[in-house]
Amino acid sequence: MVLKEGKPEEVGMSTEGIKRAEEAAKRLVDNGNTPSIITLIARDNVIVSHKAFGTNGMEEGAQPLALDAIFPVCSVTKSITAVCIMMLVEQGLVGLNRPVADYVPEFDNEERKDIRVYHLLTHSSGINDEEEELRITNKPGEVMSYCSYGYGMLGEIIKNVTGIPFGEYAAEKVFKPLGMKDSFLEVPDSVKHRVVKRSAPAIFWEWLTSEHSLKSTSPGGGMYTTVMDLAIFCSMLQNGGIYNGVRLISPVSVKEMTRNHLPGVASAYRGEFFPEAYWGLGFGINGTKKDGGDLFSPEAYSHWGAAGVFFCVDPVYRTIQIFFTVEIDHHKPFLNIYADAFNNAALGAITEL
Repeated sequence: MVLKEGKPEEVGMSTEGIKRAEEAAKRLVDNGNTPSIITLIARDNVIVSHKAFGTNGMEEGAQPLALDAIFPVCSVTKSITAVCIMMLVEQGLVGLNRPVADYVPEFDNEERKDIRVYHLLTHSSGINDEEEELRITNKPGEVMSYCSYGYGMLGEIIKNVTGIPFGEYAAEKVFKPLGMKDSFLEVPDSVKHRVVKRSAPAIFWEWLTSEHSLKSTSPGGGMYTTVMDLAIFCSMLQNGGIYNGVRLISPVSVKEMTRNHLPGVASAYRGEFFPEAYWGLGFGINGTKKDGGDLFSPEAYSHWGAAGVFFCVDPVYRTIQIFFTVEIDHHKPFLNIYADAFNNAALGAITEL
């Protein structure tokens, strides 16, 4: 099973509805919410829309944005890291319920001895990394508190168990087998000209255009990729762990990764409070959160990335939706980088369930 281009009607969607979704994306450029946006909509492995709007850069005379522009996807990297961990779980090399201390000696102390591998995957380790000094602020499993440091430790687990640094492991075990030829945890000089341009007032522009970021192999946020490559990764998940005849993980692992692992556990994030966090192993689970849109099914799973990127796979409606932008403002008017209008319109294009 591979992605292919086709007409909306082939997969129970309407051409008119897809045009509305594309118009919703283009409107964000026209209204000055973002200078650059690339979107993709697929259903049943048929790509019914893949569009670029705006320019590559905010300066006068900037060139039109290319469909194959490379974006930093920041925390979307965590979903890749989670798949790498599950590959090791399937090989019997890592246990989700085992103490992190079994794999990372630094956790072998009284304060951290009860933190399990699944706590890192679900952001429920109790570690607070929002301040300069890491602190344990809750018991493991008590609350969900988004923690990129935990994913850094998952990268350490991968390195310590396999002897291969995370960046190399992801490239060899995920990107290469899937044919994700434009995905990098260290952007080579030969493709740097394709990285989307950023400047003030785009958020994080200095960081994301820095040599340090371009060379980052952070398991929590170092990936640069294209919309098409991320669609391949999403299709692999939607297909139950296989793409183009290459199996990365079992459908059992996909099912386990994409269910809610934090029932009854609350979370606060970016000024919002969620009575139930709804988080899987490397993905947010939609549940009742309406994350990124109002029409996703409760079973939909997704991930955001700082500075304007989002993807969602909906196993009920059999859709893949990807939304890459250069974000100007985290807080105006919503905390969901304007993705909801596009995603609602895309799902509204479905005419047959």
